[in-house]
Amino acid sequence: MTEIATPPKIDIVKQAKIDLAACFRAAALHGFNEGIDNHFSLAVPGRDDLFLLNRYGPHWSELCASDILTVDLDGNVVEGSGEWDATAFMIHRGAHRARADARCVLHTHMPYATALSLTEDGFITEVSQNSMYFHGHTARLDYGGFATAEDEGTRIGEAIGDDVTVVILENHGVLVVGTDVADAWHKLYFLERACQAQVLAQSTGRPLMRVSDEVATLTASQWERDAGAAPSLFAAMKRRLDRENPGYQL
Repeated sequence: MTEIATPPKIDIVKQAKIDLAACFRAAALHGFNEGIDNHFSLAVPGRDDLFLLNRYGPHWSELCASDILTVDLDGNVVEGSGEWDATAFMIHRGAHRARADARCVLHTHMPYATALSLTEDGFITEVSQNSMYFHGHTARLDYGGFATAEDEGTRIGEAIGDDVTVVILENHGVLVVGTDVADAWHKLYFLERACQAQVLAQSTGRPLMRVSDEVATLTASQWERDAGAAPSLFAAMKRRLDRENPGYQL
């Protein structure tokens, strides 16, 4: 009788760290990082009281799974070696506390999205197909200084309403919320592409052509129905990393 091999058990927390590390390296590959600053977090699978956060120090292009800290809501490092940045902890704790389904939270100062955070009109969700992905799902928050205190982290967290996936942090950058790493990366990538197109269009000096609210709403729903797009894009990004910048799994 042929014995059927038992497939190896998957360590879901280790895989979560690997995916988050891959997300950092993907962001660096696209120029979304700013030095060693900015931060990503991911709620520990099956837990609402612990989240994964990058330790302060490594450049995003060299970040590995072993650089990811497990942190509780009081700021204690439960697993991992290193220290978290104060703004990172306050912002991400505020976001995870604010909404249970805010499983993955990405904060960047990526160039085009940040550029639009400095303008009065800001990010416009009725001008490009990519921008319509976020129609009805964005919020703006005025600048309140470095988020080194609990109240500023809480204020940022409160900006994440029930349907908000992107918070434009005025004079600062952006916060992107996803249900997992692949979902958050998909949103981060297409947000920057949408912002890039808007900045380039505005640089022509010609008026922007806007679609109706009805068309933008329809297009947003069409984006949301494509459930396979996010995991497919993230898998492709990991394959590219395996070719160009391997080692994030370590």
